[in-house]
Amino acid sequence: MSPNPTSRPLLDDRDNGDLGHVVVAGGTPREWLAFGAAEWRERVDALTAGVSRAGTRWLTLYPFGGESLSSSEKHQMDESLSTLAKVKNIGDNRYPRWVIEADDGLSICIEPEPDGRRRFARVLDVLKAQKHAKPLDDASIANAVLAPSPREPDLVVVLGPPTRLPTSLVWELAYSELVFLHLGWTNVTSADLELAVDDFTRRNRRFGGLDS
Repeated sequence: MSPNPTSRPLLDDRDNGDLGHVVVAGGTPREWLAFGAAEWRERVDALTAGVSRAGTRWLTLYPFGGESLSSSEKHQMDESLSTLAKVKNIGDNRYPRWVIEADDGLSICIEPEPDGRRRFARVLDVLKAQKHAKPLDDASIANAVLAPSPREPDLVVVLGPPTRLPTSLVWELAYSELVFLHLGWTNVTSADLELAVDDFTRRNRRFGGLDS
């Protein structure tokens, strides 16, 4: 995984109604693995439809939690996703990360790692190992953690009870609005995502701050 060289926008420059990047955290890696190519296409189309009217340009999918996939299971998942149109693996065989380019300009990133702390530590190791590495700062770390998206998530939709946070997310929770949908990975529809987006648009964004 390599950092995205694109400069990140300042959080203070965002408008409260801007929804450029949405994260959906749901299911487990093995629930994802059980999806064939047709089921992945159906799921991607449904989630895309749920956020597209908000002008979203980046949609990132993480598991809610669960166990990491083995190498052979990652290969199996790669075979299912590789049959979809306009998809590429920007990671590697050990740490895959797939990106699908939708026709309307929306990019869908699929990250199967269920342990956000492990993923964060891996990013730091990669950054430190790079030749001519500059001192790490928030921007360089964010670029690598969130690549290929050029910005922090505006909205995180959690498919699960509001009493638990996904184990897959660490950095992504800092400045995002959270909406919980008590649904399973196999049950979420475009209408559910539309409700989450509507919830987001009614909020006064604080970007990690508190109301005074």
